[in-house]
Amino acid sequence: MRLTSAVLIIVSLSACTPPAQTIEIVFEARLGEQKIDCETVIDGVSMSDLRFFVTDPVLNFADSGTDVNVGRVVDFGENGRWQQDGLVLIDLENGGGACVNGTTGTNSVLIGSVPAGDYRGLFFRVEVPFDQNHADPLAASPPLDDSTMHWHWRSGYKFLRAGLQTDDDGFWMHVGSAGCEGTVQNITGCSYPNRMAVGLPDYAPGDIVVFDFEPLLGAVDVSDGAPTDCSSGPAEEECREPFRAYGLDFGSGLPGTNSQLFRVESR
Repeated sequence: MRLTSAVLIIVSLSACTPPAQTIEIVFEARLGEQKIDCETVIDGVSMSDLRFFVTDPVLNFADSGTDVNVGRVVDFGENGRWQQDGLVLIDLENGGGACVNGTTGTNSVLIGSVPAGDYRGLFFRVEVPFDQNHADPLAASPPLDDSTMHWHWRSGYKFLRAGLQTDDDGFWMHVGSAGCEGTVQNITGCSYPNRMAVGLPDYAPGDIVVFDFEPLLGAVDVSDGAPTDCSSGPAEEECREPFRAYGLDFGSGLPGTNSQLFRVESR
């Protein structure tokens, strides 16, 4: 079932078990301050895709007003086809409107369980862990059984698919590891890992994590009538500025400055 709102539920367990709280972290697509989806047109611009994998989410535990990173990874529940084994696929496109290469299913929420307490600060990675990324996709469990997220010619997954479109132009970006040596199930390493870390120190449970297309729109020209794309290749000059906005160093595929595409908004 798709969940569309963030709630914080305190669960009281038995006396011998420390109390826990279930947390839902909700993601939303925006273009600046305006919500955007496949059917929305904002100043002539539509969203044509937005899907990404989230792993290693960590909440900071606030003790006596001081943020303390306890390094506690969210313990995932089972959100059907969307998250298992510490990995979640956020899918904010529905296959309609401008999202002609999309799918009908959607998921906007990461569900986890953490010890009861006050939290401020959320950190996660947009990636698929190395061993899972280069395993056999035909034998993968959800959410890695989604073939639209697999890059067969690169023997791994697209960590992110994002796109914008106008009437006569557009730009899409697929981010995944490049320069990988070997074949599926036998990859020894990747010259350009393209694994991005996101830090949102102001996040508090109940806030929304926004993916903002505006910095990406500022990094490409969707008004020249010449559609372009970025497939994470080291020789693709079209990737340079989008990578900068995304938070990756174009030359190395390593995390660079903080991502401009993710931010927090209070409900």
